[in-house]
Amino acid sequence: MDNNRLSEIQRNIGYAFNDESLLEQAFCHSSYARQHGLDDNERMEFFGDAVLEYIVSEYLFDNYPEFDQGQLSKVRALLVSADGLRPVVDRMDIMRFLLVADNAAQIKNQSKKIEANLYEAVLCAVYKDGGMDAARKFVLDTLKKELDDVRRLRLKDCKTALQEYCQQKQWTVEYRQTGKSGPDNKPTYYSALYINGRHEADGSGLSKKAAEQCAAKKIVEKWGVK
Repeated sequence: MDNNRLSEIQRNIGYAFNDESLLEQAFCHSSYARQHGLDDNERMEFFGDAVLEYIVSEYLFDNYPEFDQGQLSKVRALLVSADGLRPVVDRMDIMRFLLVADNAAQIKNQSKKIEANLYEAVLCAVYKDGGMDAARKFVLDTLKKELDDVRRLRLKDCKTALQEYCQQKQWTVEYRQTGKSGPDNKPTYYSALYINGRHEADGSGLSKKAAEQCAAKKIVEKWGVK
């Protein structure tokens, strides 16, 4: 890959490499590697996938304390999926630089997974070149639109789903804090859920909101609320 292409890629992804050979390998598809006797980017995809999951998990954990494990997993899965990464790669406009075999040019247009794989390989290259801080900045910068969407829209949580369901039926919903236990630096809260004045469920969590979500989740699952 010539210097002009390498420079353009680095401008597009917002990161300048100390070792450009890492970037070159990240763009080397297995078909091209076999044809030219080079190392492909598949191991980099594997490593980048793990780094991406960690960084996104860390971000969600730190910024959404009210999300339970299931919600965190669902959001992360959406963000790191092939569907989630495809628009990110499109915005960076880097697919055209992927090196493929002469008889495999159609690969670039066949699967959104190819785009996700390229993102993961590039992330691996950034990590190997600049460490975790550089990788974290790369992910948070390139996924900013998607992460902002999560912050603005979020997923419909169990409390919201239950509230909407009860509003349609003109039922009242009330959460009452029933207790607190554990050390001051890591307390557990307890909440009781009442619908139309009737006690329906109890929940617990590391925050008042989490306890309420826990109680709401029990009823959402029990009643099959969508």
